[in-house]
Amino acid sequence: MSATPTFRQMMGRFATGVAVVLADTPDGVIGLTVNSLTSLSLDPSLLLFCARNESRTARMIIDRGLFSVNVLTAAQQDVSRRFAGQGDNWDIADCRRSGPWLTIPDSNGALFCEVACVYPGGDHRIIVGEVKDILGPAKAQRPLVYHEGRYGLADASLSAA
Repeated sequence: MSATPTFRQMMGRFATGVAVVLADTPDGVIGLTVNSLTSLSLDPSLLLFCARNESRTARMIIDRGLFSVNVLTAAQQDVSRRFAGQGDNWDIADCRRSGPWLTIPDSNGALFCEVACVYPGGDHRIIVGEVKDILGPAKAQRPLVYHEGRYGLADASLSAA
């Protein structure tokens, strides 16, 4: 008889993309790595991501009211680690400005959002953003994928279509 996996283990088996949420605050550029990103509505264009209740960065993003969601490529593990607090191999000064929003160069795109609402979600907050603009390359690169606590690469055929 095998042991029953925990909730966290089971959810880790669900492969996700990786994004970095950025905001420009009076204290400087802040950001956090998320894999809880999902679309919520097409009309109006809404997305959501989740952040720990105790996250100072999430609180500052909510207070600022504006944020960008940058969808990372397979070549951007260092960016993901930087905003997950696991490294500093990527220079935050490399962020680029697009109006009041910030972008990560060479990402698969950025969605520029205003905070629409925030909901409680257990030990996390559910932050809903209304998409105000989108910036991205004509052709996407291979996405950065997260699965069972590790970065991975999607099959090359996913980006070839």
